[in-house]
Amino acid sequence: MPLVAARDGMVIIESSCGRSFNLSAEVAMQMSEHLIRSAARARGQHRMAEERAEGV
Repeated sequence: MPLVAARDGMVIIESSCGRSFNLSAEVAMQMSEHLIRSAARARGQHRMAEERAEGV
């Protein structure tokens, strides 16, 4: 899981392999919104697949 921190008005994301990304707060918030929407979509797809498998 990546390490996420706020420093000097920037959001720093450091991956487990040591790569670091510096983002503005605005970009980090947009990424967060996109990740949440994508996670919800993936969860819904997973549930639908489970329901189909149970119905077989």
